[in-house]
Formats: sequence, structure tokens, C-alpha cells
Amino acid sequence: MSYYRVCKTQSGQNETVEYKKFDNKEDAEHYAKNQSLADDKHSYEIQKNENGDFITIKAYLKGDVCE
Repeated sequence: MSYYRVCKTQSGQNETVEYKKFDNKEDAEHYAKNQSLADDKHSYEIQKNENGDFITIKAYLKGDVCE
């Protein structure tokens, strides 16, 4: 089971376009930040698996952390 995933979402919407699974947080963060630098039309949310439910712990838009 993957503990982290990065969800690619439409900027300004909560619609998930795709996601990629990761086993550790560092890899997920590097992927999300790098992808968001190259893609200004989508945000990249890092989500952690908490008892079967994924919760967003950080999001990147244009290479910056967004709240």
C-alpha cells in the first residue's frame, strides 16, 4: 500500500485529473514541486494515507507551496 500520492488537479477547481503513488514523503514532495514548476495550469497536492483515507498535507502551484 502506498502511503503518499500526488494528485494533479485543475487550478481553482477540486477536480482530480490524475494521481501518482509514492512510498515516501520526500519523493512525493520533489515530484509535486518539479511538476508544478513545469505546469502552470494545474496544482499538485501531496496526500497522506490515514487509515485508508487520503488527506492533503501540502499543495504546490507554480513551484510554490499554496495554502
